[in-house]
Amino acid sequence: MEAHVRDPAADLSLTLKPRTGAAQHAFRIALLVLPVGVLGNIAYTWFATDRSLLGSLHALPRAYLLAALALALTPWITGSLRLLIWSRFLDYRVPLVEVLRMTLVIDLGSAVSPTAIGGEAFRWGMLVRHGVAPGHAATLALLPKLEDAVFFMIAIPAAIVWTTAWRLPVVASSTRLLSENVLTVVGLALVVMIVSWLLGRAALRGHVGARARRSGLRLWGRTRRRLRRTLRDARSSARFIAVGGKSWFAVTLTLTALHWIARYSVITALALFLGVPFDPVLFWLLQWVVFTMMSFVPTPGATGAAEVAFTAVYATLLPSGFIGIATAAWRMFTFYVPVGLAALLFPLLGRFTADSAPRLDRPPRAREYERTRLPGGE
Repeated sequence: MEAHVRDPAADLSLTLKPRTGAAQHAFRIALLVLPVGVLGNIAYTWFATDRSLLGSLHALPRAYLLAALALALTPWITGSLRLLIWSRFLDYRVPLVEVLRMTLVIDLGSAVSPTAIGGEAFRWGMLVRHGVAPGHAATLALLPKLEDAVFFMIAIPAAIVWTTAWRLPVVASSTRLLSENVLTVVGLALVVMIVSWLLGRAALRGHVGARARRSGLRLWGRTRRRLRRTLRDARSSARFIAVGGKSWFAVTLTLTALHWIARYSVITALALFLGVPFDPVLFWLLQWVVFTMMSFVPTPGATGAAEVAFTAVYATLLPSGFIGIATAAWRMFTFYVPVGLAALLFPLLGRFTADSAPRLDRPPRAREYERTRLPGGE
């Protein structure tokens, strides 16, 4: 007789509907925050841009603005395809509309949380609500990070060699500033971790009261059990992908390359629009520097710091009087427009799946993962 293993994801699917409560709050906050950011962007453009340039904007080729918009939205397509490929590989039939919404939620998450955190937690929650086991959902949410890391390990050194970027003063100063930010953020993170560990240890030992100790022990017990189960599922799905998903990883890595080439080439389309000289590979490389610097800023969406980082990196590469309009246009196309569209499309697309129930039957490959954890592999 085949052993029966209780699936926590199936239990979740019986009790949870495919709502996205946290994501719904995220898009509402985004709708409130975006107008303020756009107004600040307009003000910055007005004060930092040469007046004659502002007066001649209507005569510039607008086709390049459409190209910038297309490049900015291309990551929605590549991101959705990457998630669709891996969810189908693990045999989870998440609706295509929901896959797109799970991609949009990344932009929404970046608007209401620090850039380094992003929207992966929202995506994980949406996957679980659609019947994906928590550990498998963690794998699907974090696998793009691995794909990104592999791509950048190849692309960044290649771009540096192609442009001989180490000779440029702007690259040297950016590298120094980036290293300083890394040390600061790592130091703060260590302090927070140590303080949190000491407080938790004190609570579990009863140093802050018996009631706090009982609550802490119950919370720790539940968290530890769920974490173990999630890590077990994540390891099994990761092993399955490592063994049988190599060809699909090559496909998703190609999509990853298109994803980041498009996103970091928005500045190239804007340079063409403004008619300023540029090196497309160098400008692409410096976009990586800017976005990496933004990831160490604790403000939601790196508000304020993004403009400062872009100005610091590109000020010496753009003609005098252009940095204001270039910074504002870059921020508009890489942040405000995608987040604004995501905030509008997210609830609209949700109407097509709001009444649909999660898939309740156990995916065949999920059953295989469960069997591998039974004695003798049965």
